[in-house]
Amino acid sequence: MVENLKEELLKLPETPGVYIYRNDKNRVLYVGKAINLRNRVSSYFQKTELLGSKTRALVDRIVKIEHIKVQNEIEALLLEADLIKRYRPPYNIELKDDKYYKFIVVEKGPVWRISTSRKEEGETKNEYFGPFPDGGSVNVILKALRKVFPYRDCSNAKFTRYKKAGRPCLYGHIGVCPAPCQSAEAIEVNNENIKKFKEYLTGDRKKLFQTLEREMKNLSKEQQYEKAASLRDQLVSYQYLTQEKRNIREYIETPTLIDDEGISMQNDLVDRLNIEYARIGLPQIKIPYESEFRIEIFDISNFQGSNAVGSMTVLIGGLSKKGEYRKFKIKGKDTPDDFAMMQEMLTRRFSETNVAKWGLPNLIVIDGGKGQLSSALETLEERNQLAIPTIGLAKKFEEIVIRRPDKDFDVIDIPNNTKAIRLLQKGRDEAHRFGISYYRKLHRKSIFEK
Repeated sequence: MVENLKEELLKLPETPGVYIYRNDKNRVLYVGKAINLRNRVSSYFQKTELLGSKTRALVDRIVKIEHIKVQNEIEALLLEADLIKRYRPPYNIELKDDKYYKFIVVEKGPVWRISTSRKEEGETKNEYFGPFPDGGSVNVILKALRKVFPYRDCSNAKFTRYKKAGRPCLYGHIGVCPAPCQSAEAIEVNNENIKKFKEYLTGDRKKLFQTLEREMKNLSKEQQYEKAASLRDQLVSYQYLTQEKRNIREYIETPTLIDDEGISMQNDLVDRLNIEYARIGLPQIKIPYESEFRIEIFDISNFQGSNAVGSMTVLIGGLSKKGEYRKFKIKGKDTPDDFAMMQEMLTRRFSETNVAKWGLPNLIVIDGGKGQLSSALETLEERNQLAIPTIGLAKKFEEIVIRRPDKDFDVIDIPNNTKAIRLLQKGRDEAHRFGISYYRKLHRKSIFEK
């Protein structure tokens, strides 16, 4: 059976998602989640002699592998729980060794509370979300969402104790609990936060995001600036956690949602750039094959010039391709000079050897404004690569910078909520993250060598 699945294994992406195993009657046998789908699923088939008896029995019955890509670990956890509840796969139960799955519980009352349970009780006042196959998964969700929507999780005894003491617990002090034991206003905040938490778990994230944004604007108009600022902080944390506003149910209805969205974002960017290119007389950007269109994003990371590194991240078909990422240790500069560092990185990227090895991109994005873009174009001209469309992404206002045929520069102001800007932000943030992680590695190494 494993031989028949080899082709399917090779097609699996190296991205977060959920995998589904089916038998010869198309019944769902098992649902699992992974941060890297290919690595996780392949681990079942590499050395079957190392697997437990129940897992071997599962592998022997697998005829078909399906997968649904998502954007982050939290979505994978929530989607896995939703699919398990929907299909009730037999091996999700058998491989658990008779342990109960964990539920997230919203306990209602005068002061709402978040807790967990191994059983779904028949009480009507409490709401249960799950089941989650792994208790650690529940902890990941609770810890992540608590930073966005602070909530109470203490027992009634502790709540009463801190209420009498007239001071909050540690969680209240560090801001992950509104401390409803201290005031009626804090009770209201706690209950509202748990309602938002509940909306997130039900998957209606887009509606939740829009509601938060609307509430913040209304509070600001009413000059309730403190409450508006609190909602603003929630929105910032929420955006960082989720990256994109997505309803979990959409993944079930459209399993190829991530692929389609990536190409949609990519096409929106190219369409907007081509309108501007036509206006100023630059050649149009062509997309011969949407799923193969390659965007390379370049960024420099350093502190006062020391341990400077360059990072190149890649989007193909609008999706991150981590296997294509490249890092460059800057050798020619040890003083702050981002322009020279960018030129060194591009010189190495577009050397004959690397062009032969990696090919050429369809679009180059430089992290920076006119200065960085001008330096990059000088190097591309030296390497005979000026034909590749190249733009800059200025951080301050997320403006796109392009150079006209007369070598002056134009700034394209595209609204931040467009697919084009979201795609560029995703690539730029990945380049920054990738570069910073390499810089920190070199920095730590330099400290130990001293």
